[in-house]
Amino acid sequence: GGPPCWAARPPTTAPPDYRAVALPVAPGRTTTTTVVMGPGLATVRGRVVGPDGLPVLGANVRVERLVGDAAARTDVLSGEDGAWSLPNVLGGRYRIRAWRAPDLAQTEPSFVYVGYRETAPVEQKVAVHVGTFAVPAIAPSPPRVGEPATLAVQVTSRSVDAEGVVRGTPRAATPVEIAGAAWSVVPPAATATDAGGQARWQVVCRATGVQPLRLVVGGVEPFEIALPACAEPPPPPAPTTITAPGATTTTRPGATTTRPATTTTRAPTATTRPR
Repeated sequence: GGPPCWAARPPTTAPPDYRAVALPVAPGRTTTTTVVMGPGLATVRGRVVGPDGLPVLGANVRVERLVGDAAARTDVLSGEDGAWSLPNVLGGRYRIRAWRAPDLAQTEPSFVYVGYRETAPVEQKVAVHVGTFAVPAIAPSPPRVGEPATLAVQVTSRSVDAEGVVRGTPRAATPVEIAGAAWSVVPPAATATDAGGQARWQVVCRATGVQPLRLVVGGVEPFEIALPACAEPPPPPAPTTITAPGATTTTRPGATTTRPATTTTRAPTATTRPR
C-alpha cells in the first residue's frame, strides 16, 4: 500500500462563553446637549429703551439660557412701556438681546445670572442703525500739526434685519465733501466714493487738540467725524558731535575746546652694509 492517512481529531476544549460575565460599570455620569428653558420657579424680565431713553414698543427680545456650549432660546415682545417678562423658567446664566427691525438694535448682548427662585430685571438700550453711516480712519494717528496725513472714510447704508443683525451696504459713486476750520485739504475737498464706498483725502491739521471735521454725503447728510486730537510734531533730534580718535577735548565753564589729534611719523632708517 500507500502512505498512512492521518485524520484530525475533533477539539476536546469548548470555546469560552462570556455571556455570563458581569462587566464593571465605569464611574461617570450621563451627559446631554439638550437645554430647556423650563418649567422652573425663576423669572427674567426687562425693559427696552431707545437712545433717547424713551421706551420702545414692539421690540423683539431674544432670551437664551446657557449651559456650557449649548443654549435654549425664546423670543418675547416689549409692551407699550418697553417692558417684557418671561416667567416660569429655570435658574442659570442668561444672554439677552433686543432689536426692532429695521432701525433699532442692541449690538452687545446683556448677561445675567438668575437663581432658581429669583426674578432678575434687565434693561436693554438699543441704538439707531438705519440710514447712512461714515466711519473714518486717519494715518498717522494721531495726526501731527503741520504734517500731511491720509484720511479715509467708509460710507455705508445700514439697516437691522429680522434677526437683529446690523447690515451695512457700501455706498459707491456717492458725492462726498469734507470741511473743517482747522484743516487744510491738499486735493479738492469734494470727491466721490469708490466701488467699496470709500473716499480718501490728504489733509493737514493746523492746530493742536480735537479739531472738528465735517463730512457731507450726497449733498444732504452732514456728519461730524470723530478723529483723534492733533498733536505737536516731535522736536528735532539733538545735534551729534563726532570726535576723531585721539582728539583731546577740554571743557571749561561756558566753553568747549576740541584740539585735533597730533600724529608724528618718523621716516624709516635704512642701513646698507658693504658686501
